Amino acid sequence: MWAKNLFFAHLFFFAFYGFQIIPEELFETGLGFSKPTDFALVYVVVLFGYGCFAYHDFIPLNKMTYLIAIYLMAILIIIGVNKFVYGIGWGDILKTSRNYFFVLAYYPLRRVNKEEVDHLLKILLYIVLLQSVLFAIQAFTGKAILSGAEDKSGGDLIHRFYNSPRMLYFFIFYTIFVQPLGKKYSIIAGVILVITSFLPLHRSLTIMVILTLSFGYVLNVGNLKRFIRYLPYVFLIVVPLGAVLFAQIGSRTVADLQMVQEGDFASMEDSDEIESFEMDSESTFTFRIAHFMERYLYARSNKLNEFFGLGLMSEESPYTNNNLNFVIGLVDDKTGGVVQLESGDIAWSNFVVRYGYVGTLAYLIFYLGLAFFFFVNRKDKLALSLLLYMLLVLGTSLTSDTLFQVSRNVFVLMLFDFIVDKKRYEENNGTDLPV
Repeated sequence: MWAKNLFFAHLFFFAFYGFQIIPEELFETGLGFSKPTDFALVYVVVLFGYGCFAYHDFIPLNKMTYLIAIYLMAILIIIGVNKFVYGIGWGDILKTSRNYFFVLAYYPLRRVNKEEVDHLLKILLYIVLLQSVLFAIQAFTGKAILSGAEDKSGGDLIHRFYNSPRMLYFFIFYTIFVQPLGKKYSIIAGVILVITSFLPLHRSLTIMVILTLSFGYVLNVGNLKRFIRYLPYVFLIVVPLGAVLFAQIGSRTVADLQMVQEGDFASMEDSDEIESFEMDSESTFTFRIAHFMERYLYARSNKLNEFFGLGLMSEESPYTNNNLNFVIGLVDDKTGGVVQLESGDIAWSNFVVRYGYVGTLAYLIFYLGLAFFFFVNRKDKLALSLLLYMLLVLGTSLTSDTLFQVSRNVFVLMLFDFIVDKKRYEENNGTDLPV
């Protein structure tokens, strides 16, 4: 068991950026592998290829396989359009689309048994708790510790860092609802993780964490009277935190809503105005909406772009330079110009650029199909945790690109079969599956 856990721990190590302990520069090989997720994908491809030959039942005909097939069929169509219609080279296509195939991780991960997964999740939980402590030290000292901490701004009480633990959001729900450490220690760990999620002072994330936890509690309790009885305890935590958070981010929220209502971004015509607009901390949400709208309106001017995306080219490719000239975006550190393609600030811009209607619809069928499955099976604490995680990611998609990152579905892919097996056992035996 230890050997297999260590093997899959390496997969998670790479999928979640070396647990943000190892500097990202150390993953640069000069051979086309420049990100930790590239190494994770190599793991997935090797395991998938081996499994196809080693096991006759490696690819089951189940709900997950059908959803994966729909998504990958759309990706292959988009790749074909990019190569044979847009004329984009295979090098660019492989570089930009390779991580879409991370969904194949489902097949090797489903071979891991329940005991091994429980043990692996405990190890990962301890890692996330360590990361949370380090992240809190960052927030209160202003000294970067975890990797990916370049972008930050000083607040009145807390330094804003944007490199919160990448596994944090799943483990918030897993710890609170599944309680893998026992009730007492799981509650303590859950509180630590929830507080960590508030430290970036990210408005939509803070709101969505509170909403999804509240929604999860209602689903978990299943009794309105019991929910009301525990509300005072919830307020004891939420009200003080809310006061601190409002002091830090309240003025920015009001400013953003005013700017969206007034449509200030629509009147900006040159790159100097856009650059100063982007750098203004009072306009972050407005900037994201403008970023999406510029790319969406451009895509709508061409049916191929509208349905199949703007292209699977790299940022520095001749195709990008010859065809795109967006003025809304972050500044590219290498060129000094505006980043034309993917953005870490809003998932929907990336869907417009890479997927178009076809890819976006296929991905949403995959994503929402799984979320609905977990909702139907919400009495299972594991299914409830996965549902809440997916809702949180979906709810923050206007202010984060996490929804677009296929590798972030790794917990969904790994745990899906356990919920299916438990449901099948209960249907056949009329009793809960023993833990």
